[in-house]
Amino acid sequence: MKALLRGFSIANLMLLLFGGIFFGMTIQKGHVLQLLKPAHNYDEVLSEGLEEGDHVQGDIYYSLGQFATQSTYTQYEDYRTASKTAGYYYVIPVGDSGLAAIYVRKADKQIMDQITDETYAYLEGGASPQTVLHFNGVAVEMEENLKGLEAAFRKQLKEWQYSDQDIETIIQTTQGKLLVLEGPADVTTVYVMAGIGLLIIALAVFLFIRKYKKEKAWAAKKEEEWTQV
Repeated sequence: MKALLRGFSIANLMLLLFGGIFFGMTIQKGHVLQLLKPAHNYDEVLSEGLEEGDHVQGDIYYSLGQFATQSTYTQYEDYRTASKTAGYYYVIPVGDSGLAAIYVRKADKQIMDQITDETYAYLEGGASPQTVLHFNGVAVEMEENLKGLEAAFRKQLKEWQYSDQDIETIIQTTQGKLLVLEGPADVTTVYVMAGIGLLIIALAVFLFIRKYKKEKAWAAKKEEEWTQV
């Protein structure tokens, strides 16, 4: 028992704590568990609908337009920096007459605007959209993604002449919740960060086991010496 307790050290405990916090934050913010689920492509989303927690991966080829912008800034004690645009939210069709939002990085705005133009041209009798946006992410409830996003979404639908009943019908197609497809800026980065967290935890466990074995061997040696005396 003493060897087991001596196996712990401040360094081990700090590594274990840091690794656990790092891994936990990555899991929470990066939707790692959801991303490990089997993915649906956009064809399946259009035919089968969208549910909270769904992992969606593939080419997005329909868009009804942008309705919100995500900005970031740094808050200091006395002032904050100017806001910088980080990304945009677009409306996309899902399921049978349903609608959802999708988060698009700033770098992909031009692609998504092109998809929007091609979508409306298609609805007016033109060719099917040819431009696509590759997406890999998770469906989450709007208000969990960004405060005020649901209100902006509803406002956009109102501007498109959707009635309150129409909006409620849309909500029912996504299991009673307004959803947004949120993809990490780089899914590979999320996996790497989760791996780093696990590696730190594994290192803490390894150091504990090594020290525990040394302490156990030292205790056995001391006991042997005592017996011989």
